[in-house]
Amino acid sequence: MTQLKELDISNNAIREIPRNIGELRNLVSLHAHNNQISYLPPSLLSLNDLQQLNLSGNNLTALPSDIYNLFSLKEINFEDNPLLRPPMEICKGKQLYTIARYLQRADERD
Repeated sequence: MTQLKELDISNNAIREIPRNIGELRNLVSLHAHNNQISYLPPSLLSLNDLQQLNLSGNNLTALPSDIYNLFSLKEINFEDNPLLRPPMEICKGKQLYTIARYLQRADERD
């Protein structure tokens, strides 16, 4: 499974992404929309080849500050989450740089 490039676990009432998701080093596309995910495991941030990430329609309230580590991301979607950090307005543009910059500044303020 470590050679897996695409993973779609959408629409399954999943509560959490497996902690060892980072072992899927070749993962390019992760679709996990319309679940009940409220937390992103730290190992997700080690998916250096990840280009598509769809986590819309979940229960995320915060994104990890180190999300900028996913520098290969081209498509991201966090819509329909009760996000507080960063606020949903920041995520609507679906731009990793904008989201990462907001989180960096929030960390500096805290």
